[in-house]
Amino acid sequence: METIIGAGGIAKTGDPLLGKMRPGEPKALMPIAGKPMVQWVLDAVGATDSISNVVIIGLSPDQGLDCGDKPVHYLHNAGNIFDNAIAGCKAVLKLNPRSTRTLWVSADLPLLTPTMLNWFINQTGQSKHDLYYQIIERNAMESRFPDCKRTYTHLKGGTVCGGDVSAINPNVASDAHPAFSRISAARKSVAKQAALIGPWPLLLLLTRQLSTETAAKIVHRRLGLNGVFVNTPFPEMGMDVDKPQQYEIAQRELEQRSN
Repeated sequence: METIIGAGGIAKTGDPLLGKMRPGEPKALMPIAGKPMVQWVLDAVGATDSISNVVIIGLSPDQGLDCGDKPVHYLHNAGNIFDNAIAGCKAVLKLNPRSTRTLWVSADLPLLTPTMLNWFINQTGQSKHDLYYQIIERNAMESRFPDCKRTYTHLKGGTVCGGDVSAINPNVASDAHPAFSRISAARKSVAKQAALIGPWPLLLLLTRQLSTETAAKIVHRRLGLNGVFVNTPFPEMGMDVDKPQQYEIAQRELEQRSN
């Protein structure tokens, strides 16, 4: 399986973590526990046997990163997450034209481990969907990281946050997929983005009557994307580092792990 690592974020004035890096620098290279943040992600990816090629978006070969024996391919930052995802998926299809599943991993997930990746890859192998999206229950997240300050969504049956590892059929990024043209047309218009899903799902969400099953059906009906939510038992897969308190948590955890 191929893996795309999204590392396109750039430090800007006003970023809460600006004390750890300078404006204009890639956030993925922010030092944490003795390594660039993305290197912790690459350590996990490099030790996962079922991962073959690795595509990194937003960084370059001269930054001295290492992914073990995995071939690493670098792409320039395309400017936003949508265009980066398209570029990454197209790169995957060039490397493996038969690919129907590729991982998307955020570069700001330093607590990731091979065990977690193996678990998630195994989950994606149990069905055939275009998109596998992680959710993590609030109780699990806050039991593991009480001070994590995550944003949660209230669904029917529970309160969850999103994880930062997902899987996608890379063919979604080609004109042949029914979702591509609609998503592409809406990517620069908030009104068009809202129209993709419609007001009914928003009402269900506000009244906490939206279940993961209903959400998946709505996405399939409106976008033609056959997706599934993966309830994930590893809070670390949702511990992206974009606030000072999250940085301190990750720093402490990684130092303990190294010791």
